[in-house]
Amino acid sequence: MEKKVRQCIPLLLAHFQLPDEELVLQEDTLDELERKLSSIIGYLLTHDLDRLMSAFYKIDLSEQVFKKIISEAPPEEINSLLAKEVIQREQQKLVTREKYRDFL
Repeated sequence: MEKKVRQCIPLLLAHFQLPDEELVLQEDTLDELERKLSSIIGYLLTHDLDRLMSAFYKIDLSEQVFKKIISEAPPEEINSLLAKEVIQREQQKLVTREKYRDFL
């Protein structure tokens, strides 16, 4: 699990336009990454929605998923649910890249 977490970090830093120190993890666990990303998403939701939406576009997070979470989730869970979806999508992309890298 730790390898997948570490592989996601540079992608998240780039997509969210963050400095490296924003996603420094002590334990390289999925839970820690979700907590940090949830905090970042919460900040961007209230202070820089354009940047957040740009990151979601780059990550290829479905607009339907975003709208469903925003409209149906309890307010206190929105940030963490979005963070989980973002990490899941990044991990899917990593698996796909690895799969096709083997063909080259």
